[in-house]
Amino acid sequence: MKPSYEELENMLVKTQELLKKALEEIAKLKEQINLNSKNSSKPPSSDQKSNTKDKERKKRGSREGKSRALFSSDRIDRHVQCTQENCPHCGSSCIQISNQAPEVLQQAELPEVKATVTEYQLFKYHCEECGKKSTADLPRGIPDSAFGPKLMGLIATLTGVFHLAKREAVQLIKELYEVDIGVGSIPNIEERVAKALDPIYQRIHKFIIESQFCKHFDETSWRDRGKRHFVWLASCEQAAFYQIDRRRSSEAFERLVKKNPKGFAAVTDRYAVYNVIGKKHQYCLAHLIRDFEKYAESEGTDKEIGKGLVEELKMSCHIHGEYRKEKITLGERNKKLGVCKKRVKIWFEEGMANGSDPLYKLSEKLLDNFDKLWAFMKVKGMEPTNNLAERDLRKLVIWRRKSYGTRSDRGQRFVERITTVAQTVKKQGKNILSTIQDAIEKFYAKSSPEDIYQALKV
Repeated sequence: MKPSYEELENMLVKTQELLKKALEEIAKLKEQINLNSKNSSKPPSSDQKSNTKDKERKKRGSREGKSRALFSSDRIDRHVQCTQENCPHCGSSCIQISNQAPEVLQQAELPEVKATVTEYQLFKYHCEECGKKSTADLPRGIPDSAFGPKLMGLIATLTGVFHLAKREAVQLIKELYEVDIGVGSIPNIEERVAKALDPIYQRIHKFIIESQFCKHFDETSWRDRGKRHFVWLASCEQAAFYQIDRRRSSEAFERLVKKNPKGFAAVTDRYAVYNVIGKKHQYCLAHLIRDFEKYAESEGTDKEIGKGLVEELKMSCHIHGEYRKEKITLGERNKKLGVCKKRVKIWFEEGMANGSDPLYKLSEKLLDNFDKLWAFMKVKGMEPTNNLAERDLRKLVIWRRKSYGTRSDRGQRFVERITTVAQTVKKQGKNILSTIQDAIEKFYAKSSPEDIYQALKV
């Protein structure tokens, strides 16, 4: 029996609904496939790069060399005069030294090094009056360990700053200094170093939170004992502070800042926990550019709106960059940014009027927080992007990929403290290894690391 007209009509409606859903699913899958580090928050390492096409390559010309700066006279350890006895052309011995200045080659070479081994003999005593026994103490500043402060500092730098595997660090120490270290000794050394760095770690934390520098906050995932944790970062021009927390929540952010953040001048992404920051709160424009790149690569009205917003936001960052390089004045910057600001607002309104549902919601949220896109125009020293925090987080992202996180509380403490101190020292152009070794020596000597605070200006 043939279906009736009404039945055919119902079947057509159902087919159209199924087709619509299928097309929507296909569009979503295409969008997911096309996501990369330029149009989403995915890291660059996740991008799938295609093979380069075979083509005729241009012959590269020789590059102009750069002469190395000579060492000063006080750095030269010995002089060697290179002379000739015969002419290299005819073999004659009738040659004289020219009045011209000699050519100079300064060659740096590593000395033959060997670890200094000191044996401490702790004599034992017996008291004739009370009958009790005792043992002499080690000299002040000497750790009760088979390894001295400088060696502990080097091992911690190899594993915690340069991220060598423990076995690689052991092998390098053995080949350089002929010292055998068990792999199991490395975590013990790291624990001692973490304790030595703790006062400096706490001081850097206090400095960042209480200083007038514009702060940059960010977070990334971390693994500890097979469970998801998060590394929280507070960063500024002079220092960086890392804290591993079990949560990615407002409570975790409160533990990081330890005070009411409404007085902060800060740059962050649009994660909701940062909404407690006051009026001097800047949304990262680089994150927004990536968000709108996704719409610029889509179809329909979203494409035009996305392109327009990407262009204006990129222009805003470029204008501020010109001001930072002192190519334009503050007044010129603000005048040009004022034009971009008006255009961005128009595009948001267009997104609410004609965009898709996701674009409508995003445009509405950003219009509600429109001032947070332009706080950098009013706050001195504030940047429109959170690139500073992302660069500082990269050290731990690389470490996480190599080591898969930590497996204990003492491992967490070492990661937090060594990375905080190393990044802060690096930002200020100081020597990381000597700073860590100095901190260990002061810890065992039970002296204040005040001179380290002064050197780091924290």
